[in-house]
Formats: sequence, C-alpha cells, structure tokens
Amino acid sequence: MAYTSFDPRQSIIDKIGINYSVHGDGELQSCVTVTDNYNSTVYIPMYFSEEVKSVSQPKMPLIEMRIVDTMYEPHDIGASTRKMESYIDFHIWVANTDNIDNKTFAKLIKDQLHNLIRTNQCSFDNITFINVESDKYFEETDGRQVIYHYVTTVYCLYYDLCS
Repeated sequence: MAYTSFDPRQSIIDKIGINYSVHGDGELQSCVTVTDNYNSTVYIPMYFSEEVKSVSQPKMPLIEMRIVDTMYEPHDIGASTRKMESYIDFHIWVANTDNIDNKTFAKLIKDQLHNLIRTNQCSFDNITFINVESDKYFEETDGRQVIYHYVTTVYCLYYDLCS
C-alpha cells in the first residue's frame, strides 16, 4: 500500500458541510449554514487555503481551511498503528456591509463551526478524534473595507493501520 499523507480537511468538509449552489450557477459547494439577524439561512462556503489564494478570490463570507502543522509520531516496527496529528486553522472572513452586524455574524459562523465539530468529535471519517483548540478575533482593513476575521484552530488525531 502506498503512503498517503494525513490531510483531514476533506473529511471535515464532508461531515459538516451541506451542498448548496451559493452563487445560483448550479455549481454545488460545501457550506456551513447560519441563521442571520433577520432569521434567514445563510450558506457559508468552505474552501481549502489553496483555493482561496488562487487568482479568482471567492466572495465573502467564507471559511478558509489551512493546515498549520501535521506530525507523524515514530512507531515501533512491530506496531499495528501509526499516530498522526494535524492542526487546522479555520479562517472565517466576513466583509463589512450595511445590512448586518458583521462582527456578530462572524461570531455566529464561528459558534456554528464549534458546535458542528464538538457534536461530531468521534464520528468523522479518517479522524479518530477532533477538538477545537483555540480561536482568535481580528479586525482588518482591505483597502477601505473592514474585514472581520476569526481564526479557529482545530486539532485532529488519526491512527493509521500499519500494513
């Protein structure tokens, strides 16, 4: 069996995401749903960091998933499993608009993400255990636009069967 690196992002998207055509073009994207201040359901698409850093930037709000660090613990040659751990940052980007309190909205997205991860801690495919480790809040400017930016760090553990 060939070596496969540990990247839990797709497993997370598959478990907590809901497929929805965000831009009405028929293309389905994995989203987290949040109820906004007006009691409307908003679909927040989730992207790998590599997709967000591409030439065509997706519209906000969005969730960017970036691998911070992955560790592969050494194991005895006779071991039946290998321990793999990964830290992922979820960057939640919300642009400032007139019709919503964006700081509150960004927090709603962060709280929903926490809820989905904690509710499913032991039921992700290819992840033995997952937990929210920390989150930070940033208010940034992009030109003349204010960006509300939460970063939530998630810890993922997986035991790979040795073959």
